[in-house]
Amino acid sequence: MLKAFIEHIQNTTQPLIHPIGGSTFRITSNGDVKEILPTIFHPDTLPLNSLDALVKMVRTEASEQDTPLYITIPDHMTVRCFGQPDADARCFRQVYYEVKATDVPGWDSGVKLGFEEMQIALRTRFQETPDALYAMKLLSDITSGGKITLNDNGIATSVVTQKGVALQSNEAIRPIVKLKPYRTFQEVEQPESAFLIRVSERGISFTEADGGMWKLTARETIKKFLESRLEQEVAEGSVIVAL
Repeated sequence: MLKAFIEHIQNTTQPLIHPIGGSTFRITSNGDVKEILPTIFHPDTLPLNSLDALVKMVRTEASEQDTPLYITIPDHMTVRCFGQPDADARCFRQVYYEVKATDVPGWDSGVKLGFEEMQIALRTRFQETPDALYAMKLLSDITSGGKITLNDNGIATSVVTQKGVALQSNEAIRPIVKLKPYRTFQEVEQPESAFLIRVSERGISFTEADGGMWKLTARETIKKFLESRLEQEVAEGSVIVAL
């Protein structure tokens, strides 16, 4: 009788499995109901490191999938390619490729460096622009001066540099310059943004002054690049590129 009693308890406490309306539910002895979801087998998302690789994969491999394909740019360092939801797999959406910008020097919203260090940064972490050349000349004048005097009125800073005994120059520094740091995929034109220049006796800083709008510009530039490289697919409607 003890064995029968134990078997009765086990049978009454085991959860019940019920198919209802094409779905399967697990019902426990205390009345809790939970749907048993099927395991979806799908390929892993393929990581890529360049926009060129994405274009080639879309043309040669992803074009064989169900169309249209969607390419989105969630931020200035990421691009994703995915397909339409699969109704047979409970609306699962397969992300085929994800591209991440690598080896991008970047530039924080506010960076303060010594004069020599900033001179190096302008040559290695920025695209060459007229304002970048202006900033490099300014730093060259400051670092070559034997004596530096600063006059800051809160809006702009004047720098007096003295060389030797007689040669002296007094120049008002432009408070805002437009620069292009490497901050997104190096295959596209880097977004330009305004930077506020501040100078002290120990160094100089370039502080981002466009409210982060450069990120939207970078995404739009990436979108135009992909649309131009996938012009035929976009025209046919088999590829849709969106921000």
